[in-house]
Amino acid sequence: MRRLGFPRLEKHRVGGFGDRMELSYPAPRTPSGKVYQYSPNPDAAPRLFLIGDAPEMRQVSEDHRHRIRRDPGPGETVCPYSGYLAKDEDFVHLDDIEAIKKQVVHEASADLNDYLAEFARDFNRKQRPGGFISMKMDFKPAHRPRPLVIREDLMRDLQCDACERAYAVYAIALFCPDCGAPNLALHFGREVALVGEQIAIADGHADAGKPEIAYRLTGNAHEDVLTAFETALKTVYKHLVRHHLPDRAAELCSKRAVGNAFQNIDRAREKFGLIGIDPFAGMGTDDLDLLTLNIQKRHVIGHNLGIADEHYVELTQDEQPGRTVRLIGAEIARFADICLSVVSTLEERLLPSAVNPAKNEGGGDAAG
Repeated sequence: MRRLGFPRLEKHRVGGFGDRMELSYPAPRTPSGKVYQYSPNPDAAPRLFLIGDAPEMRQVSEDHRHRIRRDPGPGETVCPYSGYLAKDEDFVHLDDIEAIKKQVVHEASADLNDYLAEFARDFNRKQRPGGFISMKMDFKPAHRPRPLVIREDLMRDLQCDACERAYAVYAIALFCPDCGAPNLALHFGREVALVGEQIAIADGHADAGKPEIAYRLTGNAHEDVLTAFETALKTVYKHLVRHHLPDRAAELCSKRAVGNAFQNIDRAREKFGLIGIDPFAGMGTDDLDLLTLNIQKRHVIGHNLGIADEHYVELTQDEQPGRTVRLIGAEIARFADICLSVVSTLEERLLPSAVNPAKNEGGGDAAG
């Protein structure tokens, strides 16, 4: 009779022996092949993000070298939401640990079942037929299904333009989790691309003689530009406030303090002015006027069914009260491009050279 062993577990052994084996199991993956990560920074809501495999033979170009916080590769991970830098193992998702524990228990139980089944067969083979006493060992193993692990992909799927690492987050984040490069403009660029696709769909309905649905889709695309712009400004503002004014962060970043300030250029300037930044500095008059106009147009579309009111007419000087405001795809595309230029300027405030990293407890760096 062989000794009790664990052949299934042995396949994962990387050290130790017997009942003191060191095992290594791969983390569960999403359908696209990414692994769950969970930021150890409790302030980095929503904390969950995904990271994919690194491409082979990648190299950070000199054009991007000034943007990265660390050479990409194993060892450390950067929280994409907060910039918190820590060891890779600190980002392991607790659900993955539990899933692997269940897999170990399942395989150990299967190995034990095999051993007991062989023990029963061996015992029965050794029984002498025709004896005064006849014994038979019957072993019925419990058939437990293999633990099912389901991991879902997130919709915002990106590839860092500095280190080429694929990752996914909830809607928006600030940094690449591998090299730590600021990727706010990359996120907004995705929004601009989606808006372009929405406009193309709307144009198709207009050409098909469906002006009402075409106008509705164009209006949605227009609203999406400002929604993404507001979110980007709010996200980077809160991050920079936590870095530059940590003692006032709770006050300045509260829902009441922020409100919808970033739907208005003057109020956005006022907020960023607290940390010595003007997001709109250097903009030409034409671009600033178009940005102002389209921010106001978004309110008319979103809250007044696209019908021009007195305030909007006074602002534009070329609309009539009570009439539907005009929506032109090319203007919306320019609106989106102007917003992207503002976001790209703000992204420079997230570069390593613009931040004085402070050591976190445990040796990690904090970008804010």
